Amino acid sequence: MVNVFYFSDRLDEAVGWYTELLGAAPTEVRTQLAMFDVGQARLTIHVADEFNRAAGVHRSVAYWDVDDVDDLVAGCVRLGGVAHRGPKTIFSGERLAQVLDPFGNLLGFRQAP
Repeated sequence: MVNVFYFSDRLDEAVGWYTELLGAAPTEVRTQLAMFDVGQARLTIHVADEFNRAAGVHRSVAYWDVDDVDDLVAGCVRLGGVAHRGPKTIFSGERLAQVLDPFGNLLGFRQAP
């Protein structure tokens, strides 16, 4: 199983934000993290510390496959996220977008052509 980690100084707020975005509560909650099962992957929201911080827009980005990029970006923005790039259709017919969550993590979304 793929496990994507995002980090936040405000774990409770981040867990609430992702619960609202995903429409589901975490499957496991610990003092330092919360885990969500998202399709065939796991999303872990972890407390930021001296070793792990939100990557912002200058690092790698994981792309999540979604049914409707435009709708998901609109939902993220409604919840306080910021559209960073796209949505746009690329040469392959895929729709791509990047959103910066309120905690400094860059989320990528991909919609199949």
